[in-house]
Amino acid sequence: MERPPGVSRTLAAGATAGLRRPPVVLQPVLAKAGRPNVDLARLAEVLRGVAEMRPAVSIQSRTHWERTIAGADARTDGFLAVSIAAYPTEIWNADPAPLVERGLPVLFWPILPHDEPDLWRWSARDFLRALGVKVHLVRHERHGLALLRSLGVRRLLRGSRLVLFGEQNFPWNATAAGHLVTRALGTRLVVRPLEDLRARYAGFGDDEIDRVWTERAHRYTVGAVRPADLRQAVRTYLAIRAVLAAEHALGFGVNCFGDLIVGGGRDVPCLAQTLLREDGYIAACDGDYLALMSMVLATGLLDAPCLMSNLYPIAYAGALTDHFGDPLAPDPARHPPETWRNLARLGHCGFVGVVSPEMDPSGRVPLHDWGGTYEIRRDGRGCGNAGELVPGPVTLLELDFAAETLLIGAAEVLETTHHAGLPHCEKTALLRLRDLEGFVTNISREHPVVVYGEHAEDFAVLAEVLGLRAVVV
Repeated sequence: MERPPGVSRTLAAGATAGLRRPPVVLQPVLAKAGRPNVDLARLAEVLRGVAEMRPAVSIQSRTHWERTIAGADARTDGFLAVSIAAYPTEIWNADPAPLVERGLPVLFWPILPHDEPDLWRWSARDFLRALGVKVHLVRHERHGLALLRSLGVRRLLRGSRLVLFGEQNFPWNATAAGHLVTRALGTRLVVRPLEDLRARYAGFGDDEIDRVWTERAHRYTVGAVRPADLRQAVRTYLAIRAVLAAEHALGFGVNCFGDLIVGGGRDVPCLAQTLLREDGYIAACDGDYLALMSMVLATGLLDAPCLMSNLYPIAYAGALTDHFGDPLAPDPARHPPETWRNLARLGHCGFVGVVSPEMDPSGRVPLHDWGGTYEIRRDGRGCGNAGELVPGPVTLLELDFAAETLLIGAAEVLETTHHAGLPHCEKTALLRLRDLEGFVTNISREHPVVVYGEHAEDFAVLAEVLGLRAVVV
């Protein structure tokens, strides 16, 4: 049974609240005493669960205005400027200096009955922006909610941590370039050796592994995976969870192909990823901290599940043949060759990627032995994720190495393809991008993040709030 795009992520009982986007705190400021042009009680209902609106302050004098803006506490994320009359003779125009000095965003909400922007604030927006105030003239309700969620994501990122296990030998080398993410977004990257993880395995006995699996097994279908490897996968989950708790981290990645797999290990964290997502953490493959950050942005903004995977343009037939021993060409009867220019596949470790159960059409994920690659062949060991994707619209996301640009792409999942006779590439997802060439021209890495639904506009708002350049393809 297919499930519609836009599904919310599933969290287990007791998921850590500190891992979720915090509600934004807004301080409404009325220009003067009188009838506000925004129904604040109605707006509070619109913003329920996204923002907390404090009691409105009706400005009595310039001194009161200056004291109100300067005295807003550190938990305040922005000011909601509310007018009394339609004409722009408000206190923020007469005395903008307190807003300039405080440095918090100012929001003008749209006209609620019509869901239209307040055209009388065009000049106030430009006037205040010219003085250095961050002003948002909200266009409509969806824009406003995306803006407020983005402010919540910004607060979530400040002082946050991500843990990366394994050698830093891919281009996503956190030791060399992770400081750029910290400088731009405030998230610190903590690098730990695999030994820190493996040293914890012995501390988790059979009773604890049985308890975890009893609680979580209903979201998985156990296929061709050895019982010992399934138990090891749960043990890996428990070990990573202990490290994340100790580090107060938002999520993790493991450098499998640069360290764990090439060293002969098969204690792959595929199941650990989905179990930890159920605990509220973010998890990505290969220790790619930029994909991990992109997943933090996607899940933080939308409270939705996502995954990362390798992107393979169908037009790159030679490269695909070299990597898979097969060009992975689509069925020409269903997908005529003249449409292939914008087609690409998602595939990682023999399958689509690490699919969370709520993203799979069945709501359950099949577990099989780890899928391997053409170079490192599948050997029956490990516990891999054989989930599939629901056909329909998706949005692709990539933060670049400089942590300056957010690449946003529109696409559609056409199908999950089963590749007979390719054990190292058993399943991939076939995508049609709106402009594959444009996306690849701006791409940072082969690892886009995929989230169900059409969210390009929302992510562009997030980029603006975070000070990133949005490239929408």
